[in-house]
Formats: sequence, structure tokens, C-alpha cells
Amino acid sequence: MKPIRRFFLLLGLAAVVSGRAETVEFESGKYQVQRIPAADWSRLHLRWLDSCGQPLTNFGALQKELSAEGKKILFATNAGIYERGPRPCGLTICDNKELVPLNVKDGFGNFYLKPNGVFFIDDSTGPGIAETGQYQALSVRPRLANQSGPLLLHRGVIHPAFMPTSPNRRQRSAVGIVRASREIIFVMSEREDREKGRVTFHQLARLFLHLGCEDALYLDGDISQMIFSPPDRAEFTPNTFAGMLVLTDR
Repeated sequence: MKPIRRFFLLLGLAAVVSGRAETVEFESGKYQVQRIPAADWSRLHLRWLDSCGQPLTNFGALQKELSAEGKKILFATNAGIYERGPRPCGLTICDNKELVPLNVKDGFGNFYLKPNGVFFIDDSTGPGIAETGQYQALSVRPRLANQSGPLLLHRGVIHPAFMPTSPNRRQRSAVGIVRASREIIFVMSEREDREKGRVTFHQLARLFLHLGCEDALYLDGDISQMIFSPPDRAEFTPNTFAGMLVLTDR
């Protein structure tokens, strides 16, 4: 890592300490937790394509695009699993526009580990996480929607494929919803901690139960990143994403 990149990453970590994100340790796992209260739903966006219709692919391009709109990033993380393009594997709705349709196919990999699901925000009814088949029957008009998989929790029940004794420990990220407060919670296991930051699906699901969520959706694995209030023209660790979920200042 070049020194200038390390500088900007440390600034990001300082933003965590100063208020908007938490570090949570639970059952031998360590996580970064970003809470989005109901008052801030309107400033949470899903971005994939730039103003010319090309994939943004990284935080640097996302920051440049938002800066041109007069907005600053308060928080951002990569969204669901993608394929070549980069193109999201499933339903992608950005600013009320459906860019990728709902994917109900069977296949291999985490995205297709059924039940999978959709995270969405309808500005009239609020946020939700629905199993893919059930989403089709909902009467919602999402401003944003992101399909991924597997569902970690569905109505308080852990995905049946997750075993407490699983040896499969990886970095993982996910989103959940606290039904009572309608708070959105983004979680990423700690990148820098090679021991506590590598967790199983079952561990991650139990964390969301601990945080008060009944529904939670896996987003992505080893490439997952979070950034917090990056300075203008920041340099970011190189990566390739499809969708990115971002909280802006306006």
C-alpha cells in the first residue's frame, strides 16, 4: 500500500471513531456497523452507472460523480454480487429506474443459495428485505432495490443451510432491518483483523439477531469495503464493484 493511500484510509477510520459507525465484537467476530435511522432514508442511494450509462466500478468514480451533483459521501459500501461487466446478478433499481430485472433462476454460488432476497426502500412504506419469490407479490414502488443472496435471516429464522460448526470463515458484508425502529443496519466483518474478521454465515446471522434484526441479506465477501466521509480527491484501495450503496449529505 502506498503511503498516500494509507493516509486516506486512516482518515476514514478516524471518521468511524468520531461518530457515525461502530465497532462491534460478538461471539468471537469483529465488525464495523453503520446504522441508518429512518430520518436518513432519503439520502441513501444505490449507484451502478454514471451519467453516461457506464459502470462506475469504484469509490473514486462514485465520489467524482456525486461531487458533480454537489453531494458528499458520508458512508458507502459495495452492494450485492455481480457478474461480468461489472453487472449486478439480480434486481437493481436506482432512483426509481429498474436497470436489471429480478433474477429467479437457479445457479451456483452464494447469490443462488436459496432463499435469496431483495433489499429495497419505498419512500412511502419504508425499507424492506423480502425473499425473492415473495418480493414479486409486494405492492411497493422502490426508489432503490438490490437483489443478493443468501438471506441470512428471514422473519427471525437463520437460513437453513448455515451450520454453527461450519469451517468456512471469510470476510463478509450484509444489510439488515430493525423492524421496530425501521433502522437499516450495514455490517462488514473487520478487514484488518485476520482472525476475528473472518466469520461464518451462521456467525453473521447471529450478529444481526443480536442487533435486533428479523431480516438480513448477505451482500458480498472478500472484496467488501466501507468508507466514511472521505476527503475530496481521496485515493482509495483499488477494487471493482457493480452497485454501491451510499449515504450522502443531501
